[in-house]
Amino acid sequence: MPAISLINCRTMHFLANAADAAAVIACFRGQKIAGELSYATVRDYCESADLLPQITGRDGDLKNVQRPWAVKAVHACAPPPARVLEIGGGEPLVSGFLSDLGYTVTLIDPYDGFGNGPRDYAGYVERFPGVRIVRGYLDRDTHVFASGTFDLAVSVSVLEHIQWPALQSCFERIAEVLTPGGASIHCFDFVLEGDGQEYAKETALQILKAQAALAHSADDGADALPGMIEALRLDLETFYLSPQGHNSWRGRQTYGQFPFRKVVSLQTIAFKPR
Repeated sequence: MPAISLINCRTMHFLANAADAAAVIACFRGQKIAGELSYATVRDYCESADLLPQITGRDGDLKNVQRPWAVKAVHACAPPPARVLEIGGGEPLVSGFLSDLGYTVTLIDPYDGFGNGPRDYAGYVERFPGVRIVRGYLDRDTHVFASGTFDLAVSVSVLEHIQWPALQSCFERIAEVLTPGGASIHCFDFVLEGDGQEYAKETALQILKAQAALAHSADDGADALPGMIEALRLDLETFYLSPQGHNSWRGRQTYGQFPFRKVVSLQTIAFKPR
């Protein structure tokens, strides 16, 4: 695949033309994506490194497997030019790539630096002209999007940072802005062992509960999550946050303040009833 293209050192594109976009789409035509609940694997990461190198990093972060999974999940649920909302995307790598594939993409993010997130709103607007970038919070700025505006809503490493009841409000807003039959697609960090593991389990259950409510399903994921955790513990293919990735997460904190923990990515897809 071609490398990222910079036009006038300002505008960023991941694919040079429509033919390159068609080639990427052809790679994943008919591909099945695990639905209600799954976890990131080394196999999926290696496939992405081969076929989606533009957004598949190599620094050991979880986003290296999460970003390409999100793109593949979006494509599996609806082909371009479907309307996509990315929630809390920060740097518009997923949104930009989807835009280059032919999707109609909007990204909403406060760009306030929360959780070490980015602040460069104006710079991203300039560099990613194919993406409509809205500065705000989905659950608070309810006037921004009308009901049924989007075919898909996607987030990458965002939901684990939102506490209940704000998380519930966010999902209620997702359900509102999705068209009937629309897909709610999310991957989020999950602490398997170490500091924060109890909080991670509680948050995961809340996310799955909210997805079930969006889908009008009685299955809130409480029964499925323990089995999924046990399966990924035993799976040689499970993709973990690397020591290098952990060191990046640590930032300016001492190691004693932010010791290593085993972190994986959980993935969930739910559909709003038609």
